[in-house]
Amino acid sequence: MSKRRVELFAEGTDNGCRLDLFLAGRLREVSRKAIKRALDGGRVFVDGRVQHRANYPIRGDERILLTFEGESVAETKPDLTILYRQEGLLAINKPSGLPSHPTVAGRVNALDLVREKLAEEEGGDPILLHRLDRDTTGVLLFALNAEANRALARQFAEHQIEKTYLALVAGIPPEVFSVRNYLKAGVRGRTIAVTSGGQKAETHFRTLARGADFALVEARPKTGRTHQVRVHLAGLGHPLLGDGLYGGPERLQIKGAFFHLRRYLLHASCLVFFSPSSRRILTIHAPVPDDFLCFRPILVPAPAL
Repeated sequence: MSKRRVELFAEGTDNGCRLDLFLAGRLREVSRKAIKRALDGGRVFVDGRVQHRANYPIRGDERILLTFEGESVAETKPDLTILYRQEGLLAINKPSGLPSHPTVAGRVNALDLVREKLAEEEGGDPILLHRLDRDTTGVLLFALNAEANRALARQFAEHQIEKTYLALVAGIPPEVFSVRNYLKAGVRGRTIAVTSGGQKAETHFRTLARGADFALVEARPKTGRTHQVRVHLAGLGHPLLGDGLYGGPERLQIKGAFFHLRRYLLHASCLVFFSPSSRRILTIHAPVPDDFLCFRPILVPAPAL
């Protein structure tokens, strides 16, 4: 059985961080599932002692050894959680770190994983109906036949599909706000806002809860431009937590403890659309991910609107 041993050293800035989140932040190529298996299997040592607790608080001066067994970490494929599968459609809960479609030869991506899963059962070639950025979690929708593809592609093109995102952002935004501008692709994959010459982009926001210097925001984009929600929030001075590309903090101090953010905190929580055959309204939800839930105890609900 193949093994890989890793040695890490916690620093003062890691004080207060959960052990599993510390490991995930330092080992970005390793899945959360592989880290959990190492903890459960007694293969994580903190200062020479076995540590099973995922929520063990790091002090900031520890030596941590862990061993992964049984598979090449670089080839680890995430398990797909299917949220919906009917009427020629399939929706998954896309995890963080998984591209929606092939970007680099040989890299695991959601489209190929869905294709592999269907091949094991009945064959067929799934069609990706929209995209989520690599580190965005949540609802990702595929068509399983030509009829469903035509019906949903039309709804996406005509902006008939309601998309709802959850975002953890820096600062304290207003209770309700909107952005309407034009976006254009820039260098190094970055999207920029322009006064003219780009593509029209519109997003509506509502603040759901607030912390000391951050907030939980609901975003409802009316258009589907690259990085739209991220750019609109950053342009208002409220970038996503963890979004270093657009100026978001990648480390957060809360009550004296530091949180290291493994990704930008954006989650595609819900899609609402007309079914391709029955024309009834379908609503697909994706559960809130763990890295959002750890902020729940320190958020205060915003006033009712």
